[in-house]
Amino acid sequence: MAKDYARKPERKSEARPKRQSVAKSQRGGLSLKWILSLATVGGFIGFIVYLNSLPAPDQARAPAQENQAKTETESKTKAPTEKKPGFKFYDMLPDSEVVPPKVNEYTPGPAQTTFDYLVQTGSFRTQADAERQRAQIAFQGLRAYVSRIDLESGSTWYRVNVGPFDSRSQMNSAVDRLVSINIEPLVKKIPKDTPKSE
Repeated sequence: MAKDYARKPERKSEARPKRQSVAKSQRGGLSLKWILSLATVGGFIGFIVYLNSLPAPDQARAPAQENQAKTETESKTKAPTEKKPGFKFYDMLPDSEVVPPKVNEYTPGPAQTTFDYLVQTGSFRTQADAERQRAQIAFQGLRAYVSRIDLESGSTWYRVNVGPFDSRSQMNSAVDRLVSINIEPLVKKIPKDTPKSE
C-alpha cells in the first residue's frame, strides 16, 4: 500500500501560540535596539554640525599671522631703544680654572673588627644527638665542636657550634654549606680575645 506524504493539517491549538508570540513582539512600543540606533544617528548628525561650525584652517591662521606681523613690527621699532642683557659667563668661563685639592687615594686595608663570628647549628638535650650533628657537619669539611651548657633550672643542653670565623665571607661560606644539608644556623658575634702584651 502506498504511503501518503502530503502535509497533514495542523491542529488549531498548536498554531495559535506561535501567532500570538509574533503579534506580541510587533505590538510593543520602541524596543531597545530602535532607541540605540536613533541615538547613534542623532549623535552622528550632531558631530557633523559641530565640525561645520569650526572655522576653516586657513581662516584660523590668517588672524594669527596678522597678530604676529604686528608684534614683529612693534618689536623692531622698540629694539634700538631697549638694550638686551648679555650673558658674560661665556667670556668668563675660559679664563677661570678650578684646581681640585690633593687627596690621598683610598687603599683598603684589613678590616679592624673587634668580634668574631660563631655559628650555632643546634642545641640538644642529649649528647648523642649533638655528636650525631657534629659528625654530619664534619662531612661538609667544617670543624664543629659540642659545648655543654648547664642552666640554673638544673637542665643540661648540648650546643653544636662551628667557628669562630675572622671574616664575614668565611662565615657566609660555612652558612651556605650548612643550609645545603638542611641545617638552619644561628650566627652570633663574640668578642675577640684581647692580644697578650709581650
